[in-house]
Amino acid sequence: MVNFQDPNVIVQEMWAVVMLWHAFCGIFLWEFFTTLDFEWSVIRGNRPYRWTIWIYSLTRIATLMAVILQIVQLNVYTPINCQLWIIFELVFGYFGLACASLLLTIRVIAIWNRNKIILALSTTVWITNVAFLIQGVARIRSVWIPEERCTLPNSDTTKLNAIAMLATDTMLLLMMLAGLLHLRLQGGGMFSLGDFLWKQGLIWFLLAAVAEIPPTVFLILDLNAALNDMFQIPALIVLIIAATRMYRSLINFSSEMADGVQSSGPSFPRVNVLSGPTRMHVDVAIHSTREHDLMSRTNQFNPYVCTDEQLHVNAWGLESEGGLWKK
Repeated sequence: MVNFQDPNVIVQEMWAVVMLWHAFCGIFLWEFFTTLDFEWSVIRGNRPYRWTIWIYSLTRIATLMAVILQIVQLNVYTPINCQLWIIFELVFGYFGLACASLLLTIRVIAIWNRNKIILALSTTVWITNVAFLIQGVARIRSVWIPEERCTLPNSDTTKLNAIAMLATDTMLLLMMLAGLLHLRLQGGGMFSLGDFLWKQGLIWFLLAAVAEIPPTVFLILDLNAALNDMFQIPALIVLIIAATRMYRSLINFSSEMADGVQSSGPSFPRVNVLSGPTRMHVDVAIHSTREHDLMSRTNQFNPYVCTDEQLHVNAWGLESEGGLWKK
């Protein structure tokens, strides 16, 4: 049986951690620089401005800073101030995670049409997650050990953060899937936007499980410092890439739908489904009298009753600057 406290075993595992972290940091750097055209298209005005682009960009920039700091730390062979270094790493990394979680929270609120209970619950869940992250930064301790470089002598704080993040993200994802299932049943069928959001929700749920369960399990087992840290960076990278890619794909999906309508077919009735200081419209093609009657009765926008042809997905990913779908 392997003695996980054996110094030789720890050194071997630490080198495996270094290689794994280098690989995932490289994946994020590739992802970041190959998708800069998205922000550039907004700056140039080729893509409509949405205020959530700030959350999206802050998620990426904060994670980029955390990755750069991590790469530097992995390649330093002389003693450094590990305490100060780890604090900066966590501030940027946790800020990126908080912004990614906020993108998910905003989507949950929008899908539930700003239901007061969901609004209060999802906001509370997000604030709880942020509180644990702040607590983690305040309590973290790191020391320099020649064979292991900067290491955490006590994993209790990191363990609490991992458990809290797994719990809060699971709650948000379940609320999102429940909201989409509710709209699906209400609409009586699957249409393009609803189908798209449902698939995104399932993918996000699976990715969150794959990313967050391994580090949480190893932190609970507490076999040694190397295994405690092994999946921390991979989890961060996977969650950030998933959140930002799904934000981009939703915006791109709406643009493709809009372009498809503008380039073919007759014009469709314009229905004002949003409220706020800047009113926005959604072009709706009615496929049947049943769908038209259902929209008239509910007087609200439902992606599962919407058309395959067009709708604009705006600021929140699904709603306007001033409010969500108008009831």
